[in-house]
Amino acid sequence: MIAMAPALDELLGIDLDDPAIAAAADDAEAYADLVESLVVLRKRRGLTQRDVAAHMETTQSAVSDFERVGGNARYSTLQRYARAVGARLCSMVDASGANLSPTWRQTADMPVRLTYRAAVHPHVRAPWTESTGVAA
Repeated sequence: MIAMAPALDELLGIDLDDPAIAAAADDAEAYADLVESLVVLRKRRGLTQRDVAAHMETTQSAVSDFERVGGNARYSTLQRYARAVGARLCSMVDASGANLSPTWRQTADMPVRLTYRAAVHPHVRAPWTESTGVAA
């Protein structure tokens, strides 16, 4: 019988059964997926890090740092990088049942108005307008 190597979380003493730690791990994975998607798009379009840096008015080393796993770029940096590779970030808040609301304030107590800019971006459909029946 071959012994299984311990998982990284076990080696680091991370308890993925703890809801807060599991949520943080999910957030980190989502961020890494976003950056990876942008890098793949850059490469598919034949752009170098220098090309992206020139468009972002920064250095190639800053773009390299951004692309490295484990970063935590500001949202504005993500937007600038996306524009540099010919993309646009679309943000969405998902409160469809996940325990995302802070304990000090329940989501149901917070009024939310969802809008969607059909005139500006007619090709982008807001998923909540069809699935939840919320009027735009």
